[in-house]
Amino acid sequence: MKGSRVAKRYARALLDLADKGSQEKWGVELERLAAMVESPELLERLASPELADQSRQEAMGKIAERLNLSVPLRSFAMVVARHGRIRELGAIAESYRELLDRALGRERATLTFALAPSDAEVARVVGGLEKIAALKIIPTVKIDPALLGGVTAELGGKIYDGSLATRLAEAKRRLAG
Repeated sequence: MKGSRVAKRYARALLDLADKGSQEKWGVELERLAAMVESPELLERLASPELADQSRQEAMGKIAERLNLSVPLRSFAMVVARHGRIRELGAIAESYRELLDRALGRERATLTFALAPSDAEVARVVGGLEKIAALKIIPTVKIDPALLGGVTAELGGKIYDGSLATRLAEAKRRLAG
């Protein structure tokens, strides 16, 4: 899900309110809130035009309370509900994460291995990516047996492909002519 301009504005506003000690915590809380609200049955009810604004705000308040969110995040949930932006909550959370990562000098990468990697293998790949990006890398590891061996890394919209499947396909293409 790509964040809209509105989502980025809400995320920027929340990040601007956070002090250094609460930025990460608020991000985690926002992710939990977005995950809860984005469940299909709940999202359709909360975003329904048939639901009165007061009821929508009360529901968001109860959800925020049930998730045990901090007071600032509870208030933020109410603002989102009041302004009819409940459908944007997932995009707001994503935008917040991206803005926070940028502010802290880090980037997220998806590493796909053919087999479950050891911690040392993940660390080696992350180290290489950190040299390329000159940023701290936060990896997400996935497994795809179709790679046969090696690893692919998606970082900043680029894919670094060191998989055996790609190497074999390239060799086949060269041999075929």
